[in-house]
Amino acid sequence: MREFRLSLYTPAGTLVKNLACNEAYIPTCRGELNILPEHTHILTSLSTGILTAKTNSGDRHFSITAGVLKVLGDEIIVLSTTSEDSGVIDIERAKAAEHKAASRLDSNEALTDVHLIKFQRKLERAKMRIRLANLK
Repeated sequence: MREFRLSLYTPAGTLVKNLACNEAYIPTCRGELNILPEHTHILTSLSTGILTAKTNSGDRHFSITAGVLKVLGDEIIVLSTTSEDSGVIDIERAKAAEHKAASRLDSNEALTDVHLIKFQRKLERAKMRIRLANLK
């Protein structure tokens, strides 16, 4: 079966480089893309979600928070604002963050538009991290 190479970079460093994949599911601003070998060239924005890379040795899962996806030939490059491997998620910390963000959104405290968006994004990231931790 044909393969392609997946590399995932963040400002904090490289999460994976040249991972041989048969298939990948990547969250983009226009929905989830299913990448297969010989996929057409593409450059698009990422959205918050879970990137799944299917390899011969099993599936690998990573969190993605914004960024850019480039597919060119047999190379996929993901530049993400933040990203984590499913194996390093602290589920208790993620649950605490989810509870804190939900509490702030549910409180009677008047939030500015900036704070409302901030806590909505924190809640979205916390829920995604909990889903990711359960995919191990």
